[in-house]
Amino acid sequence: MVVIIGAGLAGLSAASFLGKIPYRLLEREATVGGLCRSHEVNGFTFDETGHVLHCKTAAMRRLVEGLLGDDLLPHARQSAVFSKNTLTPYPFQVHLHGLPQETVRDCLEGYVSALVSSRKLPPSGSFKGWILANFGAGIAHHFMVPFNEKLWNVPLEELTTEWTSLVPRPPLRDVINGALGINDKEFGYNTQFSYPRVGGIQSLPLAFLQRVGPVEHHKEVLEVDTKQRRVRCSDGSTFEYESLVSTMPLPVLVQRCIDLPKRIREASLKLRWTSVYAVNLAINRANISSKHWIYFPEDVFPFYRAGFPMNLSPKMGKRGASSIAAEVSHRPEASVPPAQLIKRTRAGLVRAGIFQPDDALVASEVRDIPYAYVIFDRIRARIVPMILEELERRGIHSIGRYGRWEHTSMETAMQQGKETAKALRRAVALT
Repeated sequence: MVVIIGAGLAGLSAASFLGKIPYRLLEREATVGGLCRSHEVNGFTFDETGHVLHCKTAAMRRLVEGLLGDDLLPHARQSAVFSKNTLTPYPFQVHLHGLPQETVRDCLEGYVSALVSSRKLPPSGSFKGWILANFGAGIAHHFMVPFNEKLWNVPLEELTTEWTSLVPRPPLRDVINGALGINDKEFGYNTQFSYPRVGGIQSLPLAFLQRVGPVEHHKEVLEVDTKQRRVRCSDGSTFEYESLVSTMPLPVLVQRCIDLPKRIREASLKLRWTSVYAVNLAINRANISSKHWIYFPEDVFPFYRAGFPMNLSPKMGKRGASSIAAEVSHRPEASVPPAQLIKRTRAGLVRAGIFQPDDALVASEVRDIPYAYVIFDRIRARIVPMILEELERRGIHSIGRYGRWEHTSMETAMQQGKETAKALRRAVALT
């Protein structure tokens, strides 16, 4: 028997690929999806946070298309950066044209200087050092450092660089072209993507339900006995397992494993993360932006990013209206009242020229998303492999964005579920 904790994409994918192996799929919420959930507010659909499908492997593309079929809308990314009171295309480093001349000069001088110096960081280098070495002082000052400090809420010297493959690093020619207004290339991993036509991103996990057995809802796992191979849920029910697949946040899983070594339990307490307030708003005015999302590096705006759900699919809202999903990061221990967040966000949107002062809100809410971003620091790099190895030794496979304690896409979560299921099937075949 395999017990799967969590009916997000990783857990659903694992269940769907287990074949004839019996399993129990436990989910603490009333619905599936995990972080890939959607909900409605006064006729407007909002995702838990911004999600789009940019499958890069043929296998995952076939899987998603098999699940959603004609319900997928193709998109060419329309994203931008708002800084210096100017809207420029994303990524910032190859779209300097239109910014104040002194900003363009700073960025070009810094980029050339970084190339000439050819500084190489050792593997233990900080994220801030990586920014300076790869982009120079100008781009660091005007975008990279303020944006990432706003997003991560920790000094960038504390962050490592394992995740930086997501950051576009263009050659000098493309930076110069961008400063001159010559834009003949697309940059980044999500230049083309798809999105469900109806129902928001939760359409994807809901489609998985056609391929898996029943999900047992309101089953929050409170205790895992790794020696007896038994889990206990909040409703008092218990389940025995031969293998356990967990998608819950790694530090939570470790603390709920009652018989792990003390060194492992203590190490997990050092893992850090950034939480996010999703401030979802709607107004009765259409076409407030042509973008899918916009980045805001400056401190005068409380949010680091704002997305426009109805530009992903018009069925995300009402005709003649617009919706916006702003993201405000915060430390887990911090707390801001929802009314204050809505007021600050609205004022920031007016300042950016997206809202008008007399726009009336027809929908508003705030959702607090814990564990939104795993913090990649030196402690994580040292202890996560140790924790995962100990769990594997005890028959526990911790997968997914939070199970692996990493920054990964929906595609990677589904791929990890598939690979874990295949490994379990091979193990059964060998016995």
